[in-house]
Amino acid sequence: MIKRTAAELADAYLTALQAKDMNAMLALLAPDFTLEIPCNLSGTNDRSDSWTGIANAEPNYAQAFRMIEVLQYTDVEINQAANPSVAFLEGRGTMRMANGNPYNNRYVFRFDVDLESGKIRRAREYVNPVTFAVAMYQPLPDTAPPQ
Repeated sequence: MIKRTAAELADAYLTALQAKDMNAMLALLAPDFTLEIPCNLSGTNDRSDSWTGIANAEPNYAQAFRMIEVLQYTDVEINQAANPSVAFLEGRGTMRMANGNPYNNRYVFRFDVDLESGKIRRAREYVNPVTFAVAMYQPLPDTAPPQ
């Protein structure tokens, strides 16, 4: 078995994600894989859009694949951290939602991998939640100061 670096695993993740290739996605993930999306529309940063476990991977990715018709990243940069089990990926999403809306966002991912097994244990996905809400016709939180 050829061992891949964290940066190579990050690249494989992005390739599988853009292809909406569920089998390739699942093959990259550790049994205890966690996807964290720490920035949310409520502004609490409570990771409410996060989930853990390979059993949760397929339904969560399937839902994302249904919501996004065209899933493409551009201007991608992948950097290996000084810690060999960590890589960072930055890029622009140039996408179209299933509802027809354009969805163009900036992404930063942090990948934590188990180099021994060659699996991704955690991905943190940082994205502008307001951009997502606009594309999905979700209401923005009321930010008016109290009267």
